[in-house]
Amino acid sequence: MSKEQPAQFGRWSEVPWEYASRTQMSRADLPRKADGPVVGYVAGRDFRDKEVPVAVYDVRASRPSGASGPQLAAAAGRRTAAVYECSGCGAQTQLPLSEEGGHLCAMCRRVAGIARFQAELRTRRDQIGSWARSLFAGGELAIVWVELTAAPNTPAGRRRPPLAGRVQVADEAGRKRADVLVRLAGPRTDGAPADALPAGDGALALSRAMAGRRQVVWGPLSAVAARLSELGHPLTGATGPTLPAASRLGDRFWDDSVPAWFAQWRGELDPQTGELRTPWEPGSADRLWWVLRRMAAPCDTAGTAATVQAVAEP
Repeated sequence: MSKEQPAQFGRWSEVPWEYASRTQMSRADLPRKADGPVVGYVAGRDFRDKEVPVAVYDVRASRPSGASGPQLAAAAGRRTAAVYECSGCGAQTQLPLSEEGGHLCAMCRRVAGIARFQAELRTRRDQIGSWARSLFAGGELAIVWVELTAAPNTPAGRRRPPLAGRVQVADEAGRKRADVLVRLAGPRTDGAPADALPAGDGALALSRAMAGRRQVVWGPLSAVAARLSELGHPLTGATGPTLPAASRLGDRFWDDSVPAWFAQWRGELDPQTGELRTPWEPGSADRLWWVLRRMAAPCDTAGTAATVQAVAEP
């Protein structure tokens, strides 16, 4: 029977609570000695800042060091640098706490990080609101919703061009300007929806609906336009998508697309991971118009932002 291979961890946050390095065990307030096999390796750095693998052991297979209780008490009295009490919640931690961030335990550091993220999302929501208000203040819009009918892959696994595309267009008041199912497959390709318009008719209808209007696009309109162009029926008269400006807030780079801005405007975090949730899609052009109108509505978040900021600074 082959022995189980040690696990590989990319960072310390991935290492289970029950695993620790020899150095961590020796620096614990109740130090221990590794007494079992290496159960994993985590990427670390040596004194030359060179990346090296650090071995970790199962603490449950370790044993207490030889230091007696009185010896541990004497050592604690001599300590000046190491801090074992969390400045956020007062937890008496097993391992010394980092000074960076104010000697916080793992949970307080996580709570503070999530609260900072929430505060950033409030600022981001203000930016998104300014962008949305500029959309409706700037004149005529083509609010575009796109869905593709995919073709099956080739026997070799290569992707084929889409069979059709449904493109809905609404104006700045939410009124429908077009709802077109256009054939994107060649004349000899089977499988396209029977009610799809020919490429020429579909391109003409969409060009009329979007002519001279600033586009706000959700979905692969560029793929539809490219395929129509390949078939000899390019879209004409559109001014191009109205995208949010590329931006950075704090140390975070933000995805700048309409679906990403929708998620950031909602700002809902997964309670298990603390990551931004992907919201349910609007589903149509007129529902996307309603989302944009809600984004454009001013909201007063000063009071709640102050509360989040207070949580972020324990």
